[in-house]
Amino acid sequence: MALLDVRNITIEYKTESGLLRAVDDVSFTLNDGESLGLVGESGCGKTTLAKSIMRLLAKNGRISEGQMIFKGEDLITKSDDDIRRLRLDEIAMVSQSAMNALNPVHTVGKQLIEGIQAHSKASKREAYQRAVDVFRMVGLEAKRLRAYPHQMSGGMKQRAIIAMALTLNPSLIIADEPTTALDVVVQDHILQQIIRLKKEINGAMILITHDISVVSETCDSIIVMYGGKIMEQAPTSVYFRNPTHPYSLGLKNAFPSITEIGEELISIPGTPPDLHQEQPGCRFSARCPFATPKCEAEVPQLEMIGENHRSACHYNDDVERFRAESKKPETWQAVRERIAQAAAKASDLNG
Repeated sequence: MALLDVRNITIEYKTESGLLRAVDDVSFTLNDGESLGLVGESGCGKTTLAKSIMRLLAKNGRISEGQMIFKGEDLITKSDDDIRRLRLDEIAMVSQSAMNALNPVHTVGKQLIEGIQAHSKASKREAYQRAVDVFRMVGLEAKRLRAYPHQMSGGMKQRAIIAMALTLNPSLIIADEPTTALDVVVQDHILQQIIRLKKEINGAMILITHDISVVSETCDSIIVMYGGKIMEQAPTSVYFRNPTHPYSLGLKNAFPSITEIGEELISIPGTPPDLHQEQPGCRFSARCPFATPKCEAEVPQLEMIGENHRSACHYNDDVERFRAESKKPETWQAVRERIAQAAAKASDLNG
């Protein structure tokens, strides 16, 4: 039995502009000890999906369809009290903004100790000792427990948040952009610590990021999301060796490669779709250099194209041509021109 089995989850937000479908029919499984990377541009649904597992959606958000089976029980049907007991104890989250995650008027140690005591029968002395232990695990001295958040550097605060997530050895850690706003050296230290600590507690992890290079270092499998849907799903080694979906190709070619020195990087023109509106075809079709009328009219299914490898494209059989063409900047320049022409036409009609 999988640790977490997400089945056909759809999440909607009620906004002033209407109903926004932020996550649309997403499914995946995660086993004990595995690491899954959720990647994609801002607004693709990554954080919404993760917060729904913790039942931390904003008041205007709701899970409208699907199930989330964690250790055999559906998280969606659990009471608020049951979910609060699961947080930190069974499922913990490392947020992307360490400063916002820590209370500025209390010492970091007090916040850790209160969390431990709220979810266990530990005495204050036992909770303090556990706080010392997890601080040492993440490379912080015990004396830092007496510090207030403003007395710690960004890297220290991020380590403290990781320590807080590990206090009760959760089965699942959700790390939402855990290295955002940190310099590259500190980023690497934080990532290496997360990997090591996950192994120590034998926990599973969901890593949310827009940086696919981070996933290559830390995760067993990857899900590429766009416009609230899964575009591609694969073991990490397979994905980085043979990406298939045009959006995946665009993301991969936007990052420098140490094996292809001199390759010109590309950027994907345009912006993600407005999810307030119905999307009749592929969410990526407006920005895809290989889109056809079929892509604009029909939603592609997430099809199996290899062992544990799925792609939501009508033209998976043309992937070799797509891989070659997607490396050329002129391929994406044609999309940029197409988008500009469509915008000019719309402006003329409205003007």
